[in-house]
Amino acid sequence: MNPELIVPRVDSRRAKLAGRAAEQIIADVIELGWPVGQVLGSEAELLARYGVSRAVFREAIRLVEHQHVARMRRGTGGGLVIDEPEVDAVIGPGIIHLLRVDATLDEVFATRILLEELAAEIASQRITESDIAAIRHTLEQESAGTFSNYRLLHSQLATLTANPVLELFVEAFGRLTNFYFNDSAALPPDTDRQTARAHDSIARAILTNNPGQARDRMRRHLQAEADFIRAQPATRQRLDPAVALAGTLGDKRGEALARRLFAEILTSGAAPGAFIGSESTLMSTHHASRAVVREAIRILEYHQIALTRRGPGGGLFVAEPDISALVEIITIYLRRRGVRLRDIMDLRAGLELAVVEQAAAALRAAPERADALEQALHHECNKGLGPAFSHGEDFHSTLASLTDNNALRLVHGVTMRLGWHFFAQLADADPRIGAISQRAKIEPAHRGILDALTAGDAELAVMRMRAHMTATSAPDD
Repeated sequence: MNPELIVPRVDSRRAKLAGRAAEQIIADVIELGWPVGQVLGSEAELLARYGVSRAVFREAIRLVEHQHVARMRRGTGGGLVIDEPEVDAVIGPGIIHLLRVDATLDEVFATRILLEELAAEIASQRITESDIAAIRHTLEQESAGTFSNYRLLHSQLATLTANPVLELFVEAFGRLTNFYFNDSAALPPDTDRQTARAHDSIARAILTNNPGQARDRMRRHLQAEADFIRAQPATRQRLDPAVALAGTLGDKRGEALARRLFAEILTSGAAPGAFIGSESTLMSTHHASRAVVREAIRILEYHQIALTRRGPGGGLFVAEPDISALVEIITIYLRRRGVRLRDIMDLRAGLELAVVEQAAAALRAAPERADALEQALHHECNKGLGPAFSHGEDFHSTLASLTDNNALRLVHGVTMRLGWHFFAQLADADPRIGAISQRAKIEPAHRGILDALTAGDAELAVMRMRAHMTATSAPDD
């Protein structure tokens, strides 16, 4: 790779202004209580309110439309109408990221099992009498063989956690499995009966408030499913871009071109920094207008799939995979769902314990990898926790990298970033939250976990991580 082709992203002034205007629109929608269907204002009114040009405003509108926050309605009574963010608008970008990092079926299933184990445990602790009827109705339908939505019970259990972060990830990874294997004809004749039996066993543990049993039964159920799918000839170990990207970026001409360009990047194996083409070349190659090409480029830049270099020798280049755009989309969706810091910490606690266990196994196989954790502690000490985290050099992110599981790193990274987002917002207003994130408390905890890992004591490392997560939990609302 020619190092001259590896260039920094260059944002135009208009793009930055549009981004700020989009953020203000989203803030206004949230402040209003997200009244879906309400007109936020006409174009003329909003131009005056946000103090930007028409070109900048329309670029901002394209951003909030892509995020499913609001959409422009033309004609009488038109204007910017507040929209409802959909789970599909979150799952699509998640698939895009997993394609970028070449996540495997094994990685996806391992992460799905972890998430659904946690959902079963929490659901067994939070289920109420009013929830029993719906669970029993689902079990009755499955037992009678009159049901085809095998994910319904899994979704119901995730809902019982009352944790929108966990609900989102359970739904996303449940759907994602179908992109690796979706051959219903290959299923054995007794699949319905076996699934109904497994679901009944899981539900009984949850209805009797038995979290340990619920986790164990959920794990065995999903592991059996994973083993079966892995053994089928039609199974893909890696995502097929043509299948996974279908409809992901929308159906408009610019979105369709963005999807086509992304598929070409994936299938060609183009590395970050690789040249994709100039605007004129893309117009000619794909028989598209300048407006369509620019819309496609904007989408690719938004998802950090590609970046633009201006001036001589410029054009569109492949970008380094980055989850920041995905975090932004997920944050918007979860804020609409009323997510709390406690919800994030519930999920993060389970994730971190799993990460420690897997990192301990990795260090047993390659003890020299502990050097990366020592370096992370050095970065946190010298740069500060925030700056180290923003560069992916902090202890928790480095620990997650030792798992060698791209799907788990995605969930862990999103949860970490959401946690930092909430801490930053709430620390000033609530001294309790600021106190639990003080460096003087964090650094000794990280050192203790690392010492246990380097000593080969996985159980002690897990115990110390559990204590660390408890000490940094959000106060009750």
